[in-house]
Amino acid sequence: MPTSDTSAKLRLRRRPTAPGRRRRLVAVLACSLMLAWALTEPYLLSVERSVVTSPDLPVAFDGTRVVFAADIHAGRFYSQRRVRSLVKRINAENPDLVILGGDYVGGHSNGAAAFYPEIDSLRARDGVVAVLGNHDYWEGRADAIAGLDAAGITVLDNSSICIRRGKVSITIAGVADQLTGDPDVSAAASGIAPEEFAVLISHVPDYLDAALPASKGLFDLALSGHTHGGQVTVFGLWAPILPSRFGQRYRGGWLSEEGVPVLVTRGVATVGTPLRFFARPQLHVIELRRGPAGVQH
Repeated sequence: MPTSDTSAKLRLRRRPTAPGRRRRLVAVLACSLMLAWALTEPYLLSVERSVVTSPDLPVAFDGTRVVFAADIHAGRFYSQRRVRSLVKRINAENPDLVILGGDYVGGHSNGAAAFYPEIDSLRARDGVVAVLGNHDYWEGRADAIAGLDAAGITVLDNSSICIRRGKVSITIAGVADQLTGDPDVSAAASGIAPEEFAVLISHVPDYLDAALPASKGLFDLALSGHTHGGQVTVFGLWAPILPSRFGQRYRGGWLSEEGVPVLVTRGVATVGTPLRFFARPQLHVIELRRGPAGVQH
């Protein structure tokens, strides 16, 4: 039987555990809030607006509105209804040109049935162009090309297209996916003159490290995706998992390579588990202006 002194000592030992219980409670609440945010963030698509200026842009194209989207990953976690909503959102921007940066389907999730019937509704004055991503190859390259072609979308596979207004034009070039294909920037840039305004699209940004020096200043803008901004980050500062051999360099956002402005989008949807943490999904509206080379965002 404990004495009164012993009981008093036991009570004294228990009292310091109250702050510990509070800390544990705060930790549980914090983790719950972070998980709730990570489950919610994939649905919070932001529209990022930028202005790209270049002296090579013809006057006839001054003010051109380009919408750029990538990494939609239609399928298990991105339904046909969400694809339809995305198309409406793009059309609401009244774009002159829509550029699609690859990974339209989930990879092995039968996303074709959710994606390709809906993108037929995309509308843009100068059309829609696209490159393929690794997930498009994994789900079926032939199906991807057929689906895009049926929607009237031009697939750029180590090739380019001229968009004309009167006697002047700009060029949009795209390369094959680096992970599943054989990208060739020389083939994509064939026929582009240094004084022309040209855009390069590469689904995987790592390829730009070699492609932009090899193309020797032919491009005025480069667009890429694939990395999802890391998808789950340490409060937007660092991504522990990033599909790039260059570490955080191509995690997401604007950077400059060989004097060329490069945009690596965080993408529209997610890969695998539908979680994002401080890597909010993006849709980009880029206004092209004639003037000294630069980017405002």
